[in-house]
Amino acid sequence: MFSRKALPFVLVASCFALAFAACSGTKKDSTIKVETGLAGRVDDLKITQDQMLRMYEELPVNQKKGFKGRDGQAKFVDKLIEQHLLYKAAIDDKLDRTDEMQERLRWATMNIVVAEYFSKNIADEIKVEPKEIEDYYAAHTAEFVQKPVMRAQYIFTTDSLKAVKLRRQLMKGEIFTTLATKESEDQSTAPAGGDLGYFNPGGYINGVGYSDVFSKAVEKLEVGKISEIIRFEKGFAIVRVAEKNPEKVNTLDEARSTIEATLNAKKTEEAYLAVVEKLKKKYPVENYVRERLDKTTRTPEELWEMVQIEPDPRNRIQYYRDLVNLYPNHKNAPEALFMIGFTYAEDLMDYEQARRTFDELDKKYPQSAMTESAKWMRENMEIAHPKMESMETMQQRMEADKTRKVEKGT
Repeated sequence: MFSRKALPFVLVASCFALAFAACSGTKKDSTIKVETGLAGRVDDLKITQDQMLRMYEELPVNQKKGFKGRDGQAKFVDKLIEQHLLYKAAIDDKLDRTDEMQERLRWATMNIVVAEYFSKNIADEIKVEPKEIEDYYAAHTAEFVQKPVMRAQYIFTTDSLKAVKLRRQLMKGEIFTTLATKESEDQSTAPAGGDLGYFNPGGYINGVGYSDVFSKAVEKLEVGKISEIIRFEKGFAIVRVAEKNPEKVNTLDEARSTIEATLNAKKTEEAYLAVVEKLKKKYPVENYVRERLDKTTRTPEELWEMVQIEPDPRNRIQYYRDLVNLYPNHKNAPEALFMIGFTYAEDLMDYEQARRTFDELDKKYPQSAMTESAKWMRENMEIAHPKMESMETMQQRMEADKTRKVEKGT
């Protein structure tokens, strides 16, 4: 709403606000001594030891390092004095009396008070019991399975004869990293000596993409061994595996802090929404922008376009829901309903809502091809995996799974 210029101080904004809120405007007392509990003073503005220490605790850890020890405290008070000097000058210039500043102060005050209300009436009331953590772990075991992880490097070429020549060089003792840097045609990995980073067998591999052929060939390799020439969808590769870590299931103790954070966040959101709904009954509210918006019926094409450029997952869900509710027979309605579930799963990790949505899809559009995708999501969404950014990515993984199952069956 308003332009802001960064203050050239070490102190963060919250401390800055706290300093002015906490400092009393009593008249100057020439008899004040150091031992009276004051940390400093600028004219009639006093900075007490308690205020100074409280503001110090508000600093980020990296800023606290600059104010260690007694000398550091003195430097910190110097910074507070500098702020108070400018504050006094701003007040003398009546900068706090402009309409814009009054509005900014109102919003700043509201944010501080709201944060305090949220802390005392919502966040501080949230408790996660050990039994809840244990029950969650038992019900979501798949979330704590760490798939096998590998790390490898490769040399890539689209020329089979070049691949043969490069492998001969490696077998004669050429350093893999050096040769990959010079000769690999994959410019995304060559500068790092062909390093593919860490990946799960069957998953996405940097530089390679999704390739069952490549993945299966690499999975069979021993650590440190140089592969035969691997022919896959993009061309030819020579691979050396650096690390292989087997599948692992995190224990309850290992997963405890993660589960507690998940449950705490979920409970906090539920409590927040409940408080908001309660307050809406106490204080009348009107959203005139939404009222005007609701009076304008968008076409399904407009809703679809809005989804593509909307960054907030909850807003995307609402647009998809509007399309399904307003135009249930539109060609995009089944996909829109699927994307609601997909967004719940991938963006919000709300698997319960995702399952409900996929069940709704099966019921409303049983003949749609999207039911197959919904079935796959139900089976796989809670298994640890790299986040799928789009339905296209999900379909690639689904097709790769199909191919893998067919091959295993044969």
